Amino acid sequence: MVRFVQRQGRGLLVLSAVIAIALAACSGSTTTAAPSGSAGPGATEATSGPIDTTQPATGSALSGAGSAFSALGSYKYSMTLVGGSVVTQIEMLPGTSISDPNAPVTIKGTVVSQPDPGVDVKIGDFHMIVIGGFDYFDTGSGYTQASDTGLADAFSPVQQFTTAVDPSTMSGYSKIATESKNGVQADHYQASTSALAYLSSISGVQGTWTSDVWIATNGGYPVSMSVVATAGDSSIAYEILFDITNINAASNNVAAPSNVTGA
Repeated sequence: MVRFVQRQGRGLLVLSAVIAIALAACSGSTTTAAPSGSAGPGATEATSGPIDTTQPATGSALSGAGSAFSALGSYKYSMTLVGGSVVTQIEMLPGTSISDPNAPVTIKGTVVSQPDPGVDVKIGDFHMIVIGGFDYFDTGSGYTQASDTGLADAFSPVQQFTTAVDPSTMSGYSKIATESKNGVQADHYQASTSALAYLSSISGVQGTWTSDVWIATNGGYPVSMSVVATAGDSSIAYEILFDITNINAASNNVAAPSNVTGA
């Protein structure tokens, strides 16, 4: 839990700083399994109490999955988030008005790791490009430039995966199948009761939890993830969905904007 709080704290500090930059400038996520409204397969009511994390993780597939993203030349992702502190901060960004705190927030992005690293992220009407050591924020009348803040990392599948599937939960996932997911062969892992209880405890959300992860058989990177908490009234109280597509596609491109109004 300490690891989760530390990661979220750093992310929120960065996010708050960038929100200030963006607001100042304005003033001058293939459907993943277990979608919203469905508890999905293997639903488990998370309960509080001690969690056994003494058993070894299921092979090395989950332990190396987060870092395996970096070996990809490029990819696109779509992500849906419901609940959590990051969503609370996102609703403060220009162009991302959220009237219902439990409404799903959709994020779409392109990540290029090589030869020229870059990230292009869209959340509603908020658009951010990271390339060449700079962040560019679309203010509606051009882009404002700032030094690279690391904000894009808070919106990335890497961050969401490592938050939900960290060393405290890996031993609670079991491989249940190998199947095609987003066009690639992937091993399907599903969380146990103890892993789901841990997710419930670190999020502070009670409900019926499910967590499914698909890891590419070739490459070992997460292809898809579905973490869902369904409340007693069948509403979605917490959700992380993401899908990775267009792996190393030639069409994946991130470029600095030409209409930069300030630095």
